[in-house]
Amino acid sequence: MKKRLVATMLVLTMAMSLMACGKKDSEIEENPTTVEEGDLSETEEIEAEAVDSFAAFFDQKSEDGKVRSYLTGEWVDEKYGRQRPVAVMIENTKACLPQYGIGNAGVIYECVVEGGITRMMAIFDDYTGLDQIGNVRSSRPYYVYFASEYDAVYMHAGGNPAAFELIDGGLVQNLNALKLEGKKGSAATYRTGKSEHTLYTNSQGIEIGLEKMGYDMSLPSNYQPHFKFAANGNTLDNGTDCQAIQMYYYTNKPYWVYNPDDGLYYRYEFNQKQVDAVSGKQLTAKNIIIQDVDWWTYAGSQYLGYYLSHNTGTGKYITNGKMVDITWSKDGDSDVTHYYTSNGEEIQLNVGTTWIQASQQEYSGETQFYANKSDFSKAN
Repeated sequence: MKKRLVATMLVLTMAMSLMACGKKDSEIEENPTTVEEGDLSETEEIEAEAVDSFAAFFDQKSEDGKVRSYLTGEWVDEKYGRQRPVAVMIENTKACLPQYGIGNAGVIYECVVEGGITRMMAIFDDYTGLDQIGNVRSSRPYYVYFASEYDAVYMHAGGNPAAFELIDGGLVQNLNALKLEGKKGSAATYRTGKSEHTLYTNSQGIEIGLEKMGYDMSLPSNYQPHFKFAANGNTLDNGTDCQAIQMYYYTNKPYWVYNPDDGLYYRYEFNQKQVDAVSGKQLTAKNIIIQDVDWWTYAGSQYLGYYLSHNTGTGKYITNGKMVDITWSKDGDSDVTHYYTSNGEEIQLNVGTTWIQASQQEYSGETQFYANKSDFSKAN
């Protein structure tokens, strides 16, 4: 209830006129607690049911012993689904394509970095079976903040001074790929060539790096999942139709196109499909969150900074061919960013991959949303 009140106050304070969002999906309460009639007020009963429902979702186990992923809500091996995830910095210039292994990530962040290019961070809980992941590139401070929200071990190949200030200050535990590289099969990272675009890791390499650094992969006893998932699906019934999104990012010019047959958004950039070289499949997302953020440029450099901690903002949540306005808030450096609909309810994601795109507030109005694919085709 406290989060609802806080979110509502944020909306009022920002004086934003957000359009009505999809009504809250019905929540299935598994193993409900029995209470005597009159013991609780109607409001208290609704709140208790919501909390129990979300807890019950992650308490489930499949017949073969799998658990619900904290990242995607999908079934994963319990060993990986109940340990700390690993976040890997991924290069995203045309020279480095195709990327390897990122189709297995549960959550992907994409932000503009210096020079107008974007860089990505792929977060994995189950990273097994991947012979190549990357390429692995350098850190930026906003990715350190994002990684810390998941208590993730953060893999990167060096970084700028602002990023290392946070890493060295203990905001995350890290795997610096530049200090852990060697021969494939015996080191955390390895090179396939001499250029900066050729540093990679894989499933075995991640395990080698974690063992070498001696990190405890246990989640804290008080760990709270980053997202809430709609147990019965979230159709955003009252949302606006959205079957294509053209991001404003100037260099890679990414866009998404919705496929109603499987309910997924398909990713394109550099005027081509964005494909994972390991699977050979085009990247997709079930949930897309566009997070509008204020930003600045560090003095004497081209490096960007984003105002994330102790801040609030607006954005969009897009799924199942629909879109609603949202607000977001992040209380502290390692605190989880919460996303709320206009009525103050925290959003409930659909089970599947989530792609979070940081949108510089100054340019957010240049991102285009299309109700149907035919309108998008005409515009492009």
